[in-house]
Amino acid sequence: MTFINSIDNKLIKSTKKLFSDKKYRDQSNLFVAETYKVVDTLIKQGFIPSNILITKSSHYFQKMSGHKSHVVVAEIIYEAISELKNGDGVIAIFNKAKKTDKKIELNKKYIILNNIQNPDNFGSILRTATAFNIDGIIISNDSVDMYHPRVIRGCMGYGLNLIISKTTNLYELINHLHQIGIKVYATGVNNKAIAVNKVSLKNVAIVFGNEGNGLSSKEMNACDKTIYVPINPIVDSLNLSNAVAILAYIMSYENN
Repeated sequence: MTFINSIDNKLIKSTKKLFSDKKYRDQSNLFVAETYKVVDTLIKQGFIPSNILITKSSHYFQKMSGHKSHVVVAEIIYEAISELKNGDGVIAIFNKAKKTDKKIELNKKYIILNNIQNPDNFGSILRTATAFNIDGIIISNDSVDMYHPRVIRGCMGYGLNLIISKTTNLYELINHLHQIGIKVYATGVNNKAIAVNKVSLKNVAIVFGNEGNGLSSKEMNACDKTIYVPINPIVDSLNLSNAVAILAYIMSYENN
């Protein structure tokens, strides 16, 4: 059984870097996850841990020590690298999912995320999309890193396999979807926006924009319709992840 009690250990240094450095995550093709529940979910979703770091005092020591890749770390080392104030003593390093652009098909439920910047929102969206059986998520290249530790924490290990492709050009993606026969609805408010309860979301891909600025007028005009969720007028907007949850539920309900 390997025991690590030095902050200068190569594995510890690498783990710490995976928490903070996107470039290193990209170069190494690895990402890091914390807590037994998240780690266990990722394993069940098919992700392979290259290393599982666990403290001897962890409530999950017996469960995690059964993995060949586990190493035991001193409490002081765990506390030095963990991003959680009250973690459960479990950190794992995973290989990223294999890059495969899955085929976009008719009669499926798709969400497009354009320039999403908040990792907590992104993580929540991944979990929500899994809960409501969304078939695929397409993200823009300028969105937050899908393997950011806060994304992993927010999604609770769910939804990473739903990322079917990344796009550098929203307009080209919209044209591609139109060629397949899929309508594209923007989310936002303009003088042509329609309340979501007035339209059908069957065979539709829905585009969500940046948390602060939403979609531009040009981006909304490129879509077939612009839709919005009616809310109490004293509230100016919904949190992005809440809006996604509402529309994902409607998509799931209508497409059953």
